[in-house]
Amino acid sequence: MDALAIAGQAMSMQAAQLQQMVAMQVMKMSMDSTRQSAQAITDMMKVNTQVLEHSVQPHLGNNIDVRG
Repeated sequence: MDALAIAGQAMSMQAAQLQQMVAMQVMKMSMDSTRQSAQAITDMMKVNTQVLEHSVQPHLGNNIDVRG
């Protein structure tokens, strides 16, 4: 193999490594975005559930009977 072929293969390997690193970073960004969306949906569901429970039975949880 001559020097140009070796240099070409080295450049090709570096380009492939760079492409793999970029793909991993894009995947991590996508996963973070998905995780944030899932957390927002979960929080929204919790709030909606609390509002719904309160609207169905608004008298529950408002008073505490204390007797000694």
